Amino acid sequence: MIENPELENINLEEVDLFSSKTDIVNYLLLKYLLKTNEPVGSWVLKVMLELKNVTVSTTTIGRLLKTLDAKGYTELVGSRGRVITAQGANIVHELSERVRREQLQKKIMKAAQPQNLQELIDLMSARKVLECETARLAASRAITTNIKAMEHTVKRHEMCLGNCGDPTFPALDFHGKVAEASNNRFLIASLDILVNEELKLGSKIEEIRKERSAEYALHHRLIAEAIKKGDVDEAENEMRTHMDAIIAALVEQKNIN
Repeated sequence: MIENPELENINLEEVDLFSSKTDIVNYLLLKYLLKTNEPVGSWVLKVMLELKNVTVSTTTIGRLLKTLDAKGYTELVGSRGRVITAQGANIVHELSERVRREQLQKKIMKAAQPQNLQELIDLMSARKVLECETARLAASRAITTNIKAMEHTVKRHEMCLGNCGDPTFPALDFHGKVAEASNNRFLIASLDILVNEELKLGSKIEEIRKERSAEYALHHRLIAEAIKKGDVDEAENEMRTHMDAIIAALVEQKNIN
């Protein structure tokens, strides 16, 4: 097994995958056994765990190993100690991959939480790439239900203009509906993260959104119309115009501050 160096420095107590210390110890035991080519006893495993800042008695290790034996993950070799089985190796590979994915997801979530206007501008610039591709795909994949959902959010946004309502939710909901129309799971999930983080920004961009609500509502209508026509180039271009306008407003706000 080729170990990912980043996994070696992870605090496993912060990994949601493991619900108890026992789960963590079992994972570490199996990982260590996978790295060795000979049977290992409880005392050696105890030292290994201590190097990982995990303190467990040899009695507890012995009990856990018997449980792993019963599951078919490890095997006792006389008085020499345990070795990992093929089934146990598969479990280690699976758990390591799940740990890696969880850490990657957390990194993405952290990166999607801008701390200042410049980070928000950077985030929007990256989001523009996703939004343009989403609009393009939506124009070629949207079904009637998707079209109606987009048009409904556009109407809700426009209603806010007349009664001075808050345009935040219908505006962001529109982007979610475009993502759904793309029928691309990666784009839907990625934009869902970014849109939800934008909701948390509150006053940072609320003023900009309200000041330019009419402009953004028009952009949304043009995007929806292009998608409804199935014009992939127009849909992409209209979305790019919209995202560029948002980014330009943020840059202007940053320069004022």
